Amino acid sequence: MITRAREGQSLVDVALEVTGAVEGAWTLALQNGLSLTGDVEQGQEIAYEADSMEDARVASRYASEGIHPATAVSGKTLDWLLNGERTATRRPSHALIVADEVAPQSTRASVFAEAFTATFA
Repeated sequence: MITRAREGQSLVDVALEVTGAVEGAWTLALQNGLSLTGDVEQGQEIAYEADSMEDARVASRYASEGIHPATAVSGKTLDWLLNGERTATRRPSHALIVADEVAPQSTRASVFAEAFTATFA
């Protein structure tokens, strides 16, 4: 069988998705001639065998719920996280929010207009 790596996935992520365990990364690396710690390109085809399954319950749950783990961080993203300019979000003060005037209201409500005629047992 063949799967395609998605954006941000490492070989360990792909292994978790298709074999149900991170230990499956060793098998995928050997079968595909890949480095265990090397980068996996988006769209790269990764072949795996049905007997490579480590935990079928995890793999089937990931497949049925459409879960695709992606823990690899690109150099560009890592550079932005470490050195990028980030601005703090400033929330407005409630004193700055102009509210509409509220007209005075009566709080008494008339629910019943007639007297009760039925008895309750």
